[in-house]
Amino acid sequence: MTKVLGLTGGIATGKTAVAKLFLARGAVVIDADQVAHQVVQKGQPGLAKVVEAFGTTVLTSAGELDRAKLGKIVFADAHQLELLNAATHPLIREQILAAIADYQAQGYPLVVADVPLLLESDYRSICDAVLVTDIPLDMQVRRVMSRDHLTSEAAQQRINSQLDRRARLDAADFVIDTSGNLVQLESTFDELWESDKFQKFLIS
Repeated sequence: MTKVLGLTGGIATGKTAVAKLFLARGAVVIDADQVAHQVVQKGQPGLAKVVEAFGTTVLTSAGELDRAKLGKIVFADAHQLELLNAATHPLIREQILAAIADYQAQGYPLVVADVPLLLESDYRSICDAVLVTDIPLDMQVRRVMSRDHLTSEAAQQRINSQLDRRARLDAADFVIDTSGNLVQLESTFDELWESDKFQKFLIS
């Protein structure tokens, strides 16, 4: 029987690194960010919906989505972010559900759905359990600033656009501390994987 584990967490809290560790354990991973990029590629219906909502000013001269320009718009205004989500999330969800069904049909024992907005977008109902990556807020701000080359204010805007940290932790079946380096994370991940609670989840 296939188990579906939802993997989520705030921006820059190490979801990708954790997903790679699951891959090394033989799981298959569905990356919602990759799916989101695919649905707004040039010629895809998702891009048409984004243009319908925001106009052609969010396109480059080549007719592709200008992600930096769109990001400045939506992360500074909650209403604009809602418009973007309404335009793209149904398409993203459709592809994620199709991928899960395909992996289930193939008999994979563990499918990890790496979805940043898993709780906000009600993917919880399609998961057997939820794992949340977690770091202290001040570290999260620094990571976002460094990774995305943003000011402290812009980094905080992106964090604030997501679900509150406490709400994510309250919804979690499993939590993994990703505040250390990669070696420490591997050790923490091994402890999680080998724990009685996680093994019970896998085989129940």
